[in-house]
Amino acid sequence: MTFSTAALAAALFYFGFREGTHHEKDSNWADENTGDRISILLHCHSSDYFLYKGSPIGFQYELLHLMCDSLGLKPRFILSTDAAEVKEGMLTGMYDIISVDLDSEMADTTGVAFSVPHSSSFPVLICRDGDMTGYPKLLYVPAHFPAQVLPSLLGDSAEWLIIRSSDMDVEEFFGLLQDKKIHYLVSDYNTVLALLPFYPDLTISARIGPEYQRRWVLNPANKTLNGRINQWLMGFKKTSPYKELCNKYLKPHTKYLTKGSQEKRSGKISPYDAIIKKLSKAQGLDWRFVSSIIYQESRFTTTSIGVGGSFGIMQMMPGTGEHFGVDANSSVEAQLHAGISLIASMNRQFRDIEDENERMFFVAAAYNAGSGHIHDARSLCRKYGGNADVWMDVEPYLALKSDKKFYTDPVVRNGYFPGKHTIRYTHSVMDRYHGYRVSVPGK
Repeated sequence: MTFSTAALAAALFYFGFREGTHHEKDSNWADENTGDRISILLHCHSSDYFLYKGSPIGFQYELLHLMCDSLGLKPRFILSTDAAEVKEGMLTGMYDIISVDLDSEMADTTGVAFSVPHSSSFPVLICRDGDMTGYPKLLYVPAHFPAQVLPSLLGDSAEWLIIRSSDMDVEEFFGLLQDKKIHYLVSDYNTVLALLPFYPDLTISARIGPEYQRRWVLNPANKTLNGRINQWLMGFKKTSPYKELCNKYLKPHTKYLTKGSQEKRSGKISPYDAIIKKLSKAQGLDWRFVSSIIYQESRFTTTSIGVGGSFGIMQMMPGTGEHFGVDANSSVEAQLHAGISLIASMNRQFRDIEDENERMFFVAAAYNAGSGHIHDARSLCRKYGGNADVWMDVEPYLALKSDKKFYTDPVVRNGYFPGKHTIRYTHSVMDRYHGYRVSVPGK
């Protein structure tokens, strides 16, 4: 869609995810971050990050956004489903905040700092509902489990054998328990709330350890920033919005956990997945990126007409549609073919940006604003000493194209443009795309 319809497609989130190169820090726990941009490595825990109605939400995801909004920070999120990978991230110095629940081995890592607690949980024993008499009393504990497990709380601790996995996560164990390949599993209570609705034969048998405090890992070089983060956490935990956040994600039967887990477990994005995959593959595009653009444009509806006449599932403008041989009466498949061809064309226009993930920010922005305005922003960025291959460097200049000083600059060829809408659009597309990458398999 061109800008005339972008104003009606207000985005949910301003700042987005990155999974590529980081430019602020080059060595372990380097210099203190005194700017307004922070890098956050978020471990994708069942209640902390997931997709709901196409948009990323979750307890820690929202908590981190609220903190950044309050402190005037611009977060760069990096998602990981691998706790071992997160542990490695603790040693690189690339991140200002790492959102992960640490096991005892990880907690003993030297040279890191911790926030005050943001929440808590406790370990519980999960088994199948019904008579468990006669089954071997083997307690399976997922990899990197953060809580202390006390079999003595179950009675005679000598009857129980704890088996700790080095590589299997809790969701894999839930499947084994449901299939009767194991009989007892230890999980944290917050995860159980998210997963039990999908395993009707499983139940919480008992609490099996003390409450533990959940904290963020902080970069020890950022003494001033860390102080602001801790001060904010201590104050925010006393407020009603914090209680509402806990009720939303950390209580039984919340619709967000249930619906979000359904989306994750279905492995589907839309009724058009098959054709989007086919057409995207032919153009060398990640179909999940294409799907995120389509969601932002039309929510996969096929009959809507936007301001300026943009039409259909791809919300193409009439002039662009004519170039690709489609209009509002064309089939959905024809419209998808045209829109994906347009995305591929824009991807080629920015092929000088070698980092694929970085390039996607520019492609998404170009689909919304037109590639000319994005080229202008890159030209301004180069002129004023920024890196024109990095979206976070370029986007301020897209916003400045509404300022006469900048849109009349000799390097600008396409004139005035109010770019803030496109910036929000772009981050919404990329937020969602990185969420799809976590929850929907296959490129």
